[in-house]
Amino acid sequence: MKKIFTLAAVACMAWSVNAQEIWKAADYNLENATLETLTQGIYGGGTADAPDTSIPSSLKTSTIVVKVNGVTMTGESTPNGDKKIETAASAWQLKGSVDGNDALIVEGCTPQFSQYLMGQGNPEALHWEFDEETDNGTAHRVFGSYWEPGMDMPAKGAYWKFDVASAGSLKIAFFGNKNANPTYIVDAATKQPIPNTDIDVAIFYQNTGFVFEGNVDDGDAKYLNVGKMPEDYVIQHTNGITQNRQILGYLTFPVEADKTYYVFNTKSQVGLYGFEFTAKGGDSAIDSIIADDTLNPDAPIYNVLGQRVTKDYKGILIQNGKKFINK
Repeated sequence: MKKIFTLAAVACMAWSVNAQEIWKAADYNLENATLETLTQGIYGGGTADAPDTSIPSSLKTSTIVVKVNGVTMTGESTPNGDKKIETAASAWQLKGSVDGNDALIVEGCTPQFSQYLMGQGNPEALHWEFDEETDNGTAHRVFGSYWEPGMDMPAKGAYWKFDVASAGSLKIAFFGNKNANPTYIVDAATKQPIPNTDIDVAIFYQNTGFVFEGNVDDGDAKYLNVGKMPEDYVIQHTNGITQNRQILGYLTFPVEADKTYYVFNTKSQVGLYGFEFTAKGGDSAIDSIIADDTLNPDAPIYNVLGQRVTKDYKGILIQNGKKFINK
């Protein structure tokens, strides 16, 4: 696995910036999580097609709150009713290792992460559970309605929320459990995903035998998938290949002041290694770019992946060693 990470290091160099505000899941004490009760959007009856809203119910959820200058992050983990949790910490798993293929310790990349927090329960706008009598006895049924653009934010499940006090950019290091479904970054005010062209993606496939470019025997195999978020928000389409595989990597996107953003996969769990927040106008430096001290307006422009782009490119850009956002 070390060889694979080394092969991908050149693609990570453009991500290396002066650290701003970084939070790592590995440093979080799960004893600080709180156990709460959810009632809104939770029902105790119905059919496979719809909840019975006349039968209210509740679920226990575990909440993580982290405050880093400029950002308040909230993580939710809501197991279904048939998975009882006695403590807030028991609803989470700290997974990953410092030297395994589920770590983001890659030469040349910052920040580096070794472990991620994974919650329980799919993020659902409505959730209902009930017992049904069948020929084989009583069966417990669990259903939910999955999020689509324009809907209210998830009522339960595993998701991450970021309240941002000032404008800048967020780089999220994440683990995707199953990725045949969209992974959204949603503007809570508009209830819409932020444009896919605003999101930079850089990921590894966890399956180390999967090669989409190059050849292992020739020593030029690349396991890192880089580019923009695809139009359908299914991350593994980034290089034109669809595989329902576990992935780990980075999402980077611009954020506005006094806004709230949600990050979740519609039908799966998204684990979080951590995040880095860079305030707008904050100091940064791309290792592989030589800045022109004269601030030439015609100087080359690069995206955060170190690729040269035109002035029409949307997203986070670097010119003359300075980072700015082009909307």
